[in-house]
Formats: sequence, C-alpha cells, structure tokens
Amino acid sequence: MDGQKFHLAKGDAVEWLRRLPAESVDLAITDPPYESLEKHRAVGTTTRLKHSKASSNDWFSIFPNARFPELFAEVYRVLRRNAHFYLYCDPETMFVAKPVGEAAGFKFWKPLIWDKCLAPDTLVWTTRGVVRIDQVVEGDRVAIPEGGTSPVVATRRTHAPSVKLTLSDGTELVASRDHRFLCGAGRLSTAAELRPGDVLARRDVRERVTPELALDELIPDDEAIYELPDTSACLWCGQAFDGPRAAAAHQARFCEDAWSKKDMAAELGVRAKQLPRWLRQGRVPRDWAKRLGLEPKLGERVQTYLQNDVEMWFPRRVKLDYDLGRFVGLFAAEGTVTASGITFAFHAHERQLHRHVARVARSLGARARIVIDGDSAQVDVSFKVARYLIEHFVGGDRATNKYFRASVYAAPAEFRRGVYAGLDEGDGSWSDDEQRSTFRSASPDLAAFAHRALLADGFAPTIRRFENDHAGGWVVRHDPKNRTQTIEVVAIEDVGQRELVDVSIADRDELFMLANGVVTHNCSIGMGYHYRARYECILFFEKGKRKLDDLGVADIIEHKRIVGGYPAEKPPAVSEVLIKQSSDRGQVVIDPFTGSGSVGVAALMQGREFWGNDLCHEAVDIARERLLREGGVEIGATPKPGERPGQLGLGV
Repeated sequence: MDGQKFHLAKGDAVEWLRRLPAESVDLAITDPPYESLEKHRAVGTTTRLKHSKASSNDWFSIFPNARFPELFAEVYRVLRRNAHFYLYCDPETMFVAKPVGEAAGFKFWKPLIWDKCLAPDTLVWTTRGVVRIDQVVEGDRVAIPEGGTSPVVATRRTHAPSVKLTLSDGTELVASRDHRFLCGAGRLSTAAELRPGDVLARRDVRERVTPELALDELIPDDEAIYELPDTSACLWCGQAFDGPRAAAAHQARFCEDAWSKKDMAAELGVRAKQLPRWLRQGRVPRDWAKRLGLEPKLGERVQTYLQNDVEMWFPRRVKLDYDLGRFVGLFAAEGTVTASGITFAFHAHERQLHRHVARVARSLGARARIVIDGDSAQVDVSFKVARYLIEHFVGGDRATNKYFRASVYAAPAEFRRGVYAGLDEGDGSWSDDEQRSTFRSASPDLAAFAHRALLADGFAPTIRRFENDHAGGWVVRHDPKNRTQTIEVVAIEDVGQRELVDVSIADRDELFMLANGVVTHNCSIGMGYHYRARYECILFFEKGKRKLDDLGVADIIEHKRIVGGYPAEKPPAVSEVLIKQSSDRGQVVIDPFTGSGSVGVAALMQGREFWGNDLCHEAVDIARERLLREGGVEIGATPKPGERPGQLGLGV
C-alpha cells in the first residue's frame, strides 16, 4: 500500500467528471448526499444532519434527484468498457436511481444489502436469563463485555447465506457468512473468514462487586419490623434509665427532643394506645421509624411482619460467601418458592445437603424443617425472608425458565463458585467409568452459568442440547484432568440460505455476548421515522460485461456502522469488498462524492489508485489528511482529456 497514488479535487461532481478522460476509470463507487436526506433533517431522525437551535449541521448540500441523468451519463462515459459502478443509496432513492442508470446504458444487476444476523436458536445472555435470540423482545437488555448490560434491544428476522460453526465447547452456531465474531487476537472476523483452529474471544459480565447484601432492604416497608437496641434508654436523647418504664416516663414528660404520644399517633394515623404496645416490646415497624425520624436509632436485627406467627429476628446484612452461594445454587437446582418461604427437594440419603440448608437458614435467623418420606426428603424454610433472599438472586418459576439475576454476577467470585457447587450437587453427577462430571438442566441459563463457571476455573467443558419426552435441556460435561480456557472453531460448514435474526442495541453499535461468553456484535439501527433502517442498499450497475473476482460472495455485506464520524460515513471494509470484486491492483477507482475519503482508504488498502472529488472544502481536507495518514502519495495535477491511466505522466 505504501506510496499508492491519489488525487483529490474540490468542485461540483458532474463538472469534475466532465474533466476526466473518457474510458479512463476502472471502477466507480460513490455515495451522494441524496435529496431524501432533507426528510430526515426535517424530522430530526439523522442527528448528525438535523437543524436545531443548538446546531445547523449543514455539512453538505444535497444532490437533487433531477441531476441523476447527467451524473449517470458522465460516470458511464469515464468508465472503461467492461467495468462496474456501485451506488450507495437509501431504499427511497433506489427507485429513482435504477431507471436513470439503465437509461444511461448501464445494466442493473441487483441491490446489495449491508446487514448482519444469527440463527433463531442461538442462545443469548440477557438480564432475564439465557434465551434464544428469537425470544428476545424489545425492552430486553443483553450482556456486553464492558459495563455489564446494554440499553434496550430489538430484533428482526431475515434470510441470508449462512455457515454453521462447531466450537470446541460443543456449541453449534449458525450465522450469516458476514456475521462477525471477536477472535482471541482482538480482531473482528466474519464467520466466512474463520478457519478451524481459530480462537474466539470470550468474556464474563463485569459488574461492580458487592461483598455484602442488605437483607433488610429486601423486606417490603409494610412488612419490616426493626429491633430497638435498648428499651431502657430514651429513644430521642439516648439517656439511660433503670428500666423501660422509667425511660418511657422520661420520654412522655421530660425529654425536650421527644414527640408526645398524641403527636406521634397523629403523624402515623393510629391510636395512641398502639404506641406503648410496640415500644415496650423493643420493636417498631420500619415505615413508623421513617416517619418519626428514628431510622438512625434502629438496632441490627429485623423481622418480617407477623413472620409465620413466630417471632424470628434476622440480621440486617449478610456476607455473600461460598456457603450462601451454595445455598442459592441448591435452590436453583432443587428448590421452589412457596407462599410463606422456600422448599428444597432432595434424596433422603443426601443428609449433607439437608444440613447445609438448615445451617444457612439458622445463620439468617430462620429455621429449617426436614421431612423424610421413603427415599425422598423435603427441607422447608417457611420464612418470608428466605423467599425474599432467593428472589433477589434467582428468577423464573419453573425448571425450564429459572435464571440467575444480575445480582449473582455482582457478587464476589467466592459466592459464584458456591453457586456452581450448589448447582452441581443438585443436578450434577460423576461417572467412575468415564471419569468426568455431568451437569444437566432444563434451563439454558443454569446450564450456561455452569459452563462459564467451569471455563473461569480453567477447565474445558462442553455444552450440548439433549432431547427427551419432557422439555429436554442442556448437558454440561468436563474432565477434571482437561484444563484449558480457550474456545476454538472446530469445523465450518456452508448451510445455504437460512432464516436468521438480527439483534440491535438501541442507538449504539456494540459487542454483546452469547450464552457461552463468546463475543459477537449487534446490528445498529439507522435513520428513519417509520420502521427505522437497519440496512442500506448498494446498487450494482455494469457497463459491458465484467466477471466478479469471487462468485461466492453473498449479496448481504456485513460491517458495523460508523458512529459519531463524518455524516453518513461508510466503513472502508464495505467498499473493500466491492473493490476486490470489481477491479485489479494498480487500477483506478473514483468517487465523485468523496466525503471523509472512506472509498479512497479502501482503494489504497487494496493497492488501487484513487481519484476523488467533493464540493465541500472541509471534506476534501479531511479526506486528504486521512489518505496521507494511510500512506498514500497525492498526485499534484488533474488528468487532461485524452489521457489514460498509466499514460498520465502526473507530477508527484
């Protein structure tokens, strides 16, 4: 690429084309500022071009549809015989440009689509658990490598030529040939570019780590009752007395800071007689404490209102350690929520699990009741605080839809290791013959969690779907002796046209993660008012007859949009596909509407010479600086009529 030539001019596109020699150009690729942009400016659906009190953003004047005949005529004239012309355009302008191009003498082949997608059964990591991508609904949030979770997403169905990727962890993915994955080396590669042995990058959700949980915050205000630390001291001024009666007398008659019973009752909307009844017992409802300003004076214990008619006190904070994580994992595998608490279903001989649940329940201030019936055992923790705790970490109400909430990923690694241990003890098994561990779950989220937990510990697990007479599920296996952390591409198979699904992160172009942690990308939403665009057309015209370089390239070209750059800037990678398909090294590529110079960058990268023009002097300056930065050498003169590429004799 070093030393590749380019020439830039400033002026009207048609006038610039008229100064070029006839049949002097090998390929034309351009993206005019279409008349339809005025509609987007008017309603503000293109924020980089809209008019507002804060900004006019008149980066460039539009090229009116009425001038298309003279534009196509000049492009046709300067192109060599047997050459191609690609015109980026929106769906509205396509209907104007196609007949004009044909009238100028071009043969119209088809519109190419710039887009990206995955198969409907691909498992995606969302805040409501791992789900199939076709079950993602608008308003969902997907996990992203940085920052935890994305803004809301949406999906769209489409069809495209596809490949099936088999990965070393047992995952099978169907993706469009142009869908990109992040590789271990940090580069983004399309599915078609991947080869067996390539390592795919994987990530975990990065959340802020919280080592403790405020258990009292899980209890609704109308159910929480707080312990008063010392009933022999004045609630208001803290003065100590010999007993509760003396303290109450002081508060009623002498303490200047205290509220009277009458005033407190009026504030709370209760009878005055109710107050001594609560205070003598050394407790007060949280909503009362808030309204009376007593929260700073509360003790370190809390209970839920009329907790199963048994007065049980719970700690206000609990440590998120291995034992509590194991308790949560056991519930995800074997537990159900009841009206008054939670219950676990175990085998009768799994006494170590019965004892573990009972021990954690006691540490919370609750009680566990173990009932053994034949080979089955049921462990009940019939306290609402246990239900509130579990619901903070585990969502879903059936074996098929249980999932771990974001709070699990915000907990310390020790807690998450405990969660996996509980899952494995509940639904895992060990085979002496195969010398490997197997975890089965009807929930894709729990299986994906187990798979990622094993990867994080350096193992090489596999995850596969299994079918049975019920709902089926997923099986995760690993050999403790096999330790590796990479996920590699094992095989690639062309599977033809397939139904696919896009996932789009609103207003952003981001990477996101699949269920196994593999990093891929989303499809961004573009301009529009009704049904906002998630694709763009590239009209493919031909002068004479020229064979494409690779007949296997799909008509859907995928690459992420450029966010926050030059208005309507196109990624050079998209133009690179067109340039490789329709020109040879050393040939001349032109763009009459150069803009930021992205076509020029693509031409230089592919070893072509580039001639560009733009009416806006800012665009010419931006493009020149960019092309020089890419190693190009600017030609210092304009081609003269009758000169051809290779005979121009232009000074450098």
